[in-house]
Amino acid sequence: MKKAVLLILFVLIAFFAVVFSTFYGVDSVLSPTQKDPVEKTKLTFMNSWGGYDTKAGVLDQILGQFEKDNPNVAVTNESLSGDDFLPALKEKFATGDQPDVFGLWPGSDIRSLINAGKVADLTQLLDSDPQWKNSFKSGMWDQVTQNGHIYGLPVEIIAEGLFINKDLFEKYNVKIPQNYDDLVAAVKTFRQHDIIPIAFNCMPEGSYLFQNIAMSLGGKSVENPIVNGNVVKSYIDAMYVMRDLFKMGAFPDNDECFFIDSNTRDDLFIDKKAAMIAQGSWFIANCNSASVDFIPFPRMSAQSDDSLVYGLGCGTFYISEKAWDDPAKRAEAIKLLKCITSSNSSVQLAEQTGMISNVNIDSSKIPYNILTQKGINMISSAKTLVGPPDSYITRSVWENIIVKDFPDMLSGAVSPEVLWQRAIAAGADEE
Repeated sequence: MKKAVLLILFVLIAFFAVVFSTFYGVDSVLSPTQKDPVEKTKLTFMNSWGGYDTKAGVLDQILGQFEKDNPNVAVTNESLSGDDFLPALKEKFATGDQPDVFGLWPGSDIRSLINAGKVADLTQLLDSDPQWKNSFKSGMWDQVTQNGHIYGLPVEIIAEGLFINKDLFEKYNVKIPQNYDDLVAAVKTFRQHDIIPIAFNCMPEGSYLFQNIAMSLGGKSVENPIVNGNVVKSYIDAMYVMRDLFKMGAFPDNDECFFIDSNTRDDLFIDKKAAMIAQGSWFIANCNSASVDFIPFPRMSAQSDDSLVYGLGCGTFYISEKAWDDPAKRAEAIKLLKCITSSNSSVQLAEQTGMISNVNIDSSKIPYNILTQKGINMISSAKTLVGPPDSYITRSVWENIIVKDFPDMLSGAVSPEVLWQRAIAAGADEE
């Protein structure tokens, strides 16, 4: 009897040993696949559509859908908003940690990166895919072409002008400014009622006011700012206009305009503490079209025509040369670039943020709000379209001398002439 029990126990032990070893063996074969999946291609993306920017949420949607459609790719979004973006992007390129796909408006910075060989030439890629190339409107290719080669893809059109809180204008019976005299009258009336006339700060984004004044005074001449070693007169005159506005109390009190950040400046207008702000079409998504209007910038002199600052925004996209030269990344970076510049993405951005698209989409089907439609009408009706003045001057000089010295210029500690002498000496003329 004991022998039979022992035999049965031996058989059971052997049986379970076989079962255990069999399953253990299967697990040892399957576990590498289960525990060590194929590594994803990692891409980084960066532009100014981050943080509090109105396009940040839509960008997240686009990148999220791209990852779903391409499960073998993981995208890290490093976008930053406002004045934080450009210094961070430049530092990444300087340290060799540049994003694989990025957005940047036309200007000295992208030209410098192209000249340094850090931006991929997309000419042959576009020529090999005429359907993709023809999906863009043709009028902006010159903005992304250098030495006959195309480096960027132009998606976002921008226009600058004056935003006004029209409910404040109605409340205090102020005429909407069409010229400098109207602007001065509006400033004086709003100041009498303790309303900040113009939301302005001494930061790169705050300089939109200065740029529009210079554009109105000089027209197309601001696109060639340094002639024979001297700055064109409209840039000097615009600073004197800025100083006059400062003296009459056009800007935030107690010299707040010297130090507040750009988000705070925008909020002054959005919260109805300021009556006006010089901004671009990208700002529309922040505004309530029932109480805000978007108008051409007032004519600053009797000689000013109906000019408009117009160009491409940070929705101008590139591939870094570092990503292009990486066999594991190039194909995926191209896919990401095609996704961001697709008509589907442009429709999303147009519908949700009011972006004016340079991609061929059916604008008649886009439910643009009244402010975006006004921006589109301003572009079509302007007599002269002028590129953003800060794109024609070395950006580091614009930020670190011109804008940085605005407080001294406004307060009279330094003259506009001396300020521009410093800027020119520091290399304001990148050519």
